[in-house]
Amino acid sequence: MITRIFLQGFRCHNSTLLEINSPITALCGLNGVGKSTILQLAAVAYSGRNPQNTYSIKHFIYKQKFDPSPFAEDASVEFLYCQPDTNNRKNIQQLTISRQQGGRWSGYKRRPKKDVLFIGIGSYLPKIEKFDFVYKYPNEVQLLGESSVEGPTKDWICKILSRNYDQITAKEFALRRRKGKINSVKQADVAYSEAQMGFSEARSQYLVRVLEDLPEKSCVLIEEPEISLHPSAQYHFGCYLVDVCIRKGHQIFLATHSEPLLKALPKESRVYLERTHQGINAIGGITAKQAHSLMTDGNDKALRVFVEDEGDKSVAKILLEEIIRRHDVTFLNCIDIQPIGSCDAVKNVVRALKDTDLPIAGVLDADQNPIPRENIFTLPGNNQETTERAPEKEIFACSKVKEYLRDQHRLNLDDFQTSLVGIDHHDWFDKLAHRLSAREIALMTELAKVYVTSLSELDRSSLVDQLKSACR
Repeated sequence: MITRIFLQGFRCHNSTLLEINSPITALCGLNGVGKSTILQLAAVAYSGRNPQNTYSIKHFIYKQKFDPSPFAEDASVEFLYCQPDTNNRKNIQQLTISRQQGGRWSGYKRRPKKDVLFIGIGSYLPKIEKFDFVYKYPNEVQLLGESSVEGPTKDWICKILSRNYDQITAKEFALRRRKGKINSVKQADVAYSEAQMGFSEARSQYLVRVLEDLPEKSCVLIEEPEISLHPSAQYHFGCYLVDVCIRKGHQIFLATHSEPLLKALPKESRVYLERTHQGINAIGGITAKQAHSLMTDGNDKALRVFVEDEGDKSVAKILLEEIIRRHDVTFLNCIDIQPIGSCDAVKNVVRALKDTDLPIAGVLDADQNPIPRENIFTLPGNNQETTERAPEKEIFACSKVKEYLRDQHRLNLDDFQTSLVGIDHHDWFDKLAHRLSAREIALMTELAKVYVTSLSELDRSSLVDQLKSACR
């Protein structure tokens, strides 16, 4: 199986590394991040057992009048394969297909043998729309034979479509030198063929039929299998992909925008492609809710986190944002942090919403006890000497913050704190901002960044991991 793909110089992929940790790799992301390009190049990784299922780069990516430079002159794609031997030891093989002088591609001859099937958007079109030869010459079509579709094929078609078909029949036909296969179904005494089905019903049957007919251990590449399927059908199709991989040993790559389909797959299968100023970044192990949130530009949040404090000047919110930002800024983009009051208010809201479908969590100040089973966590802290560890007090007691203020603002924080005696800690930053002639929110953020560096890596990453787990 392919375990790694490294693309250089193809379309938007200047230097993209894709680590593959599952027999199913589901590529998701915004339009234009190169999901299709990866599928197309993955199809080139093998030499098919016959010319019909052997692909080369020119099948998908080529120069022409309107696309004079779809790849760089030194473009290359590197594959890493893993093939266990008879003693279950890993046999690693590397192959590079690269652009050579004169416009040739080298490396094809070293490709391993494997059946490959690329199922693009146009691989299946409704027969009524493309008006194929079944419609053009209905009287000349010859029925060669038919067989009843049973077992996993029928079971999964029924499950995906939420239909209880009494019978599914595969019919082989011919017209002159052309041959084909078409499904017919029967339900409640109503019988009709694939030619009379809607697109989603017909295409899902086609996909299942094709995957079941492939030889074992094939490489399959599918563009957006969820097209026109209702959400539960998308989810069940994802479940089917897991099942067919287990039964038949296929390796499957797919491009998708479907949260239900992603939810059906193991986390190792989900790869989010993110466009950065450095190129395309492949993020593995992302949750389905995170992926959906990122694909909506953060408009549909993957998680809502409630913290202590109120209003815009919430130190707890700023502190939590900085903790997450240091570990996973992509995760920060798909969550919503809302300050709602006291620790009891946080607990009550999380508990009140626990039976809804909303992904929620609470993060209390460091002086509280976490309740992980209820998705209630706590901020990490350094100040062990006091039982009251509000974020403001944690920051003002931090030695790194004191050093920073002395070096950058020429302020002795210990001396300044004598002026804060008797003043509520919620007003400390207001007083400090006035003393430094700074904006309060900007100062909170500035010192929160310094304070976060004083926390242990384990404490910070543990909280981020707990919040990620609450997304699932």
